[in-house]
Amino acid sequence: MSTKLPDPKNLRKEFISTLYQTLDGVVSPTPYLEIAEGKNIDVKFLNGKARLPMPNTTEVTVLDIDVASLFFDDFHILYEGVTGVGKTYTSDALFDTIYGPDGHYTIRLSGGVLGSSALEPFTTTTLINGVPKTKIDPEKCQKYGALFIDEINRGDSQEVFQVVDGVVHVNGDTGYLRIPIPGTDRYKGLTIIAAMNPADAQHSAALELDIAGENRFLKFRFPNGVAEAGSSQLEKRISGNLHDKFWTEYAKRTGQKGGWRENYPIITDPEQFANALDGQTKEFIDAALGYVGYDPKETYGRNAELMQQGGVQPHFTIRDDNDYRKILQAQGTLKHGFVRRDLRKIKDLSRLLSFIKGIKSGTYEANVSLNDVAAGIGVVLESKTVTGTDYGGLMTLVNDARAAYADMHKQMNIPEGYGLRQAVWQAAINAGQENGFDAYLNTLNTGIAGLNTQATSAAQSTIRSRVLADLVVLDHFSKAHQSDVVSALKEKGDGTFKAFGELYEKKKTESSIYEHRLGSIIR
Repeated sequence: MSTKLPDPKNLRKEFISTLYQTLDGVVSPTPYLEIAEGKNIDVKFLNGKARLPMPNTTEVTVLDIDVASLFFDDFHILYEGVTGVGKTYTSDALFDTIYGPDGHYTIRLSGGVLGSSALEPFTTTTLINGVPKTKIDPEKCQKYGALFIDEINRGDSQEVFQVVDGVVHVNGDTGYLRIPIPGTDRYKGLTIIAAMNPADAQHSAALELDIAGENRFLKFRFPNGVAEAGSSQLEKRISGNLHDKFWTEYAKRTGQKGGWRENYPIITDPEQFANALDGQTKEFIDAALGYVGYDPKETYGRNAELMQQGGVQPHFTIRDDNDYRKILQAQGTLKHGFVRRDLRKIKDLSRLLSFIKGIKSGTYEANVSLNDVAAGIGVVLESKTVTGTDYGGLMTLVNDARAAYADMHKQMNIPEGYGLRQAVWQAAINAGQENGFDAYLNTLNTGIAGLNTQATSAAQSTIRSRVLADLVVLDHFSKAHQSDVVSALKEKGDGTFKAFGELYEKKKTESSIYEHRLGSIIR
């Protein structure tokens, strides 16, 4: 007689709902942002201020971010905020509830020769011939489910990086910070929440966390909700054994036995949300970054040059007007431009926000939409601004990009989930399978001509130029390898797409432009 396995989604639901219920009298919800969805998306950074609920809006609190982050091993959370706003309190309450007093560790870093070490929770120091010797303790490396690092910008950055990356090295030994997932050969990574005071805070001697450090986290500005919550925060305090209370209630709801080590890694197994972004969301990232994070004229110029090399003259441009200068002014608040890790951040943050929306809507799923990606880009941009910059200035650029892309998607009548490039290419494939290479090429160029129209804004021009330049590169690739493309088009059904993929992998080393511009289309 077979035993029915528990439904992972139900376990996830009961874990999260029990967690919120247990923490209801402990943690005051501090509003972080509000996502409003309609024709376009709008993200408002609330800075601790609550707003009246409106249709099609999702309020995201600090606790929402903490809870949702438990389900992802791809990233960790970093809060920047002045002393006393609740960074440590909120994280400690959450961790005490899930892991108990012995299942998580809090460390406060400090500078100086005798300062505390980020490796401290995972090492043991003994005296050997009167000389202290520090070595990795394998048991400690798999002891904790979570770590809170306070004043992270005061510690040794190389030690911090090791801990965050989950692999630590001490005196030739290596330790892996993780716990086994029962019933599998995989591991659940260490959950990390870090905190720091702003470098410009009054009486602060803290330094800005360097770029390499910030790139390892999803950084949020921890709002000060005291003015909003007032005396209601006095009712929120830790009382009783939250850990026992939580797991007793969870067992009652689900029938699952055992403690956090037996249940938590299974419930929060990162494999359940390992899904990739679809063609539409990937394309929007490609197109939007050239507008929100870089000088649009430079982006346009680079893409226009590619188009002209391929024999296509753009029918649009970017004017040097007040709107353009406002874009540059907003971008001037960025400490630095986008780097490789930012792309991963946008993906991860999109998944995080999608999951939070899923929790609040009752689906408990993370189905990433275009709006989630737009919100993710906006939050990443905010994390890259100079400390003290007003909230929300860069979100205007994201909204412009979102509206421009949506208009293009609608204009071309592209199905949801498909990118513009992907849809044009697949239409060309279908035509080529029926009528040969000329039909393939004609359909591809018809799509190019359909997109090469007048643009009414800098956002439209920038995004249009990126998509068109990519398609022009595809046109060049197809002509350069005509005989191989002809052979691919003769394949049956999905065999054509497989043949194109093989051709791309074989030929992409001929030019970096193929790798950069065609991978997200053909691969």
